[in-house]
Amino acid sequence: MFFCPYFCIIRNSLQEDGMDKKSYDNGPDFSFVEQKVREVQTTIENAVKTSNYQELNQSITRMVNSTLKQYQKEHPEKAGYHKSYTGAQAQKVRGTVENTEMHPELYGNTGGEKVKDILLIVFGGILSGSMAIGLLTVQILQAVMGHGGVGSTVVTLIGTLAGVGMIGSGCTGLGRLKRFHKYKKALGYKTYCSFEDLARTAGRSIKSVKKDIHYMIAKNWFPEGRTDMKETCLITSNETYRQYEETQKALEQRSAEEAQKRMRESEKQSRINPQVQEVLDKGEAYIKKIHASNDAIPGEEISAKIAKMEQIVEQIFQRAEEHPEIIPDLKKMMDYYLPMTVKLLDAYEDMDRQPIQGETIRASKKEIEDTLDTLNEAFAKLLDSVFQDTAWDVSSDISVLHTMLAQEGLTENDFEKK
Repeated sequence: MFFCPYFCIIRNSLQEDGMDKKSYDNGPDFSFVEQKVREVQTTIENAVKTSNYQELNQSITRMVNSTLKQYQKEHPEKAGYHKSYTGAQAQKVRGTVENTEMHPELYGNTGGEKVKDILLIVFGGILSGSMAIGLLTVQILQAVMGHGGVGSTVVTLIGTLAGVGMIGSGCTGLGRLKRFHKYKKALGYKTYCSFEDLARTAGRSIKSVKKDIHYMIAKNWFPEGRTDMKETCLITSNETYRQYEETQKALEQRSAEEAQKRMRESEKQSRINPQVQEVLDKGEAYIKKIHASNDAIPGEEISAKIAKMEQIVEQIFQRAEEHPEIIPDLKKMMDYYLPMTVKLLDAYEDMDRQPIQGETIRASKKEIEDTLDTLNEAFAKLLDSVFQDTAWDVSSDISVLHTMLAQEGLTENDFEKK
């Protein structure tokens, strides 16, 4: 009969979905599908014979839906009905069909979708084929015998196109299901994957992958599925998404803090005299050069000396930034000491790179190391001097405090002390 090739398509497809040949040969699994295909064929043949095509497309669609419901009822483990189970029962049923997945609880069962798409293709093929024959028959009768009319031609043409549409819809659905399995393979053990990786796995554009993922999330194929805020990644787990949100909040907070810090520094620099800022910028450049020399020179002893120098010089310029009035006191340091320090470090770095360390090189390096000790002492004294005013102010405040306490009788008098 005309339905036999289409029934073979259903049978082969459902066998691929997990039904063995033995169960089909015994009859209980496929008999209802065979019956529905016969009903479709009979319905179409009656419509052609009687030339009554009213609501034929709707009848076919209702038959597809009823067939799908019957399949779901008889095969809940393949049609997604196990989602209504709870506890150990749900895990047991799910394990029988998804035991190869890394996180089966994160994926919906698409068995019902596959059956629906297959039925759309088969019934659409029957409908479009029969309607095409009916259209051809109407055209022949109209041309040869004068029978038939415009109404019959339009109806059969619409039926043909409707059948083709059902085939296209089914093929689109099967293609999407195939890509769904590719996406799961790309995810593997992970509960997140970038759209770029998904697109590479499926061999499609990122735009089409995003469209796929949104559809699959809406259809509950990814029950806990979401995309990140910038839509660059698929996240399939609620727990992973919670961690993503926490990380995002931390990044936003950090960005806000850095922005505030930059704003404060900008405001601070805007209040600094340009001449003062120039000195501070030069000082920062010297500090960076000292740090770079320390990174380039491997010796532990000299490295400790250079690190100490960097720390002292940095403290001096921090003090200068807070109290610009001391900058004139740094003139000799800026014009001679620091340039000479950089020159000595460059020389040491160059000699240290030489493959053969002769007596002259070793002696020169030792001399530079001793000079660094001298410079550190000088810089330390300079740092101490820039805090001299503060020390005097503190000493004066303490002296006044003691005097006031004595006047109030809050300290021991000389007699008691003796």
